[in-house]
Amino acid sequence: MSKGVLEINDCGLRVFDGSNEVLESPGVAIINRQEILTGTGALMRARNHPTQVNHQFWRRLSLESVKSENPGCRHHADLAYCHLKHIAELCDLPDEIALAVPGNFTREQLALLLGIVKESPFNTASLVDSATACLGSCAPRGVHLHVELHRHQTLVSRIEVNEHAVLDIAETVNEAGLQHFQEAWARIFTDAFIMQCRFDPLHSAEAEQQLYDMLPQWIAKAMRQGEVMAELDDRTAKVSLRQLQDASTPILSRVRAMIENLGETSSVVFVSHRWAEIPGGAQLAERIHLLPHNAVAQAVEQRWQEIHSDSGNLRLVTSLTAAPAGSVAIQINITTESAATHLLHGHRALAAQQPLFVSWQEGKLRVTPTPPSHPAATITNHAGRLALRVDAGAQLMLNGEEIAAPVNLNAGDRIGAANFDDVITAISVEHYGA
Repeated sequence: MSKGVLEINDCGLRVFDGSNEVLESPGVAIINRQEILTGTGALMRARNHPTQVNHQFWRRLSLESVKSENPGCRHHADLAYCHLKHIAELCDLPDEIALAVPGNFTREQLALLLGIVKESPFNTASLVDSATACLGSCAPRGVHLHVELHRHQTLVSRIEVNEHAVLDIAETVNEAGLQHFQEAWARIFTDAFIMQCRFDPLHSAEAEQQLYDMLPQWIAKAMRQGEVMAELDDRTAKVSLRQLQDASTPILSRVRAMIENLGETSSVVFVSHRWAEIPGGAQLAERIHLLPHNAVAQAVEQRWQEIHSDSGNLRLVTSLTAAPAGSVAIQINITTESAATHLLHGHRALAAQQPLFVSWQEGKLRVTPTPPSHPAATITNHAGRLALRVDAGAQLMLNGEEIAAPVNLNAGDRIGAANFDDVITAISVEHYGA
């Protein structure tokens, strides 16, 4: 019997089979007289049909009436049901599903959600708080925070970890969601197109939709290269990573204030994978750990018997057995001027006690402990500080700027090249337990 997870987050509801992601579907709906369109299809038409869009139905899950001429859409719960039904049509569902939910859902919303899911094709066998599940499987002893990005808000959950990981409190930061970041970035790109080519992408719904469709690609490229040449409707405009970071700062500041309010000096801030796609998101806190994209699914897979309900009467699980103290070793990116100890490339963290070599092979950036035939740079350890020296003729970038001289590396520094997608990140790794 296959087991999986349905993660409720309106940035994208995600279905996992085991720990493998099967599908992601954003919490957006287009409602007209003839049909209700949800998910990616709705998102790609949202700017063309602004009066028919609803992207609040998961956040405001309730029997609150919705203005609609479609008889299948009376309230937000109808839209949630349509969305789940659409997701089920797109993939083969696991035989049993653990429903992972945000910690700010009210009892009324949870009861309504369970009723909706019961009528859907999903066979739900457990109900678990997403933040508790994530930290229960990987956090050291202490009080720590889990920070998740949603479409209209950020959710900061405080988890106490001893023998069990227990949800203490979940607080919402309003007007700090993916939608708010995207609107801030869209203004930056719009201004760049107007200033550089006298073209306003917001002059038509079609151009505005294209701009929002391209945003994720442009943001990712700017984060890799320090800037991006955005192309739209045969026009090109240059936007720097610094501009995008500045646009993100007011939103990030509100999230940081909540983190400082809920955290303790020794707290580690565990952030979801979505923050890696936000300029400045990796600097939300001084001591931060980036969770893998399937962190919830991995945690549920490890704790399936603990959260599974045989009776069918589901209760929200907000306390889970914590990982043994001696087995916890997490990688922490320290955003203050702290010395790096390792280099992270992909899913590998290389300790830098001995020299490491950066090169590019077959169109990819590499970091190895053995010297390649044509190294681009060398990282050496001098009295606990990592130093980066670029070889003659090589063009590497550090945090989006071309490297002109040897530099010391701090935790959080990103090494890349202008024409390569890969980055190598300097990190600090701390070990807990025996």
